[in-house]
Amino acid sequence: MNESDLDPLLVCLRMLIRRCVYENTSKEDIPKLFPDEVLPELQKLLTLLLQKCQLEWQEDVMKDQNNVPRLKAMTWNMTNLEKGSADPAAVIDLKLQNVGPFQSGVQDVKFQLATDSIDMMLKTMHCIRDQFSTMDEALNGH
Repeated sequence: MNESDLDPLLVCLRMLIRRCVYENTSKEDIPKLFPDEVLPELQKLLTLLLQKCQLEWQEDVMKDQNNVPRLKAMTWNMTNLEKGSADPAAVIDLKLQNVGPFQSGVQDVKFQLATDSIDMMLKTMHCIRDQFSTMDEALNGH
């Protein structure tokens, strides 16, 4: 048996794990997911393994989904400032620090905002700030 002989089994196993984790496949339905080519003994062994690990893997996925990148840095500059050009806009450059166990490093995100988008964003940020203030007052008893 060589490495290429394992490829179909690895593809099958990967698909089985994903279905067990993301589709919440019932323990009774796991054996039905195997292709006919997989030997019955191997099906039984893998079914036991999938049943044993399913809940743990689902919990791991939920933990990973709650890991949101954190803002590390933000810079900006203005664009379209020449006479006769389109409306001026701000180009925002965010550096986001990934904090998940499977994601590390810094991600660079750039986007452009026109005046109306910035106004809307600032109103939202003010609402967030006000909510933080309200929460802080409630926690500190002020």
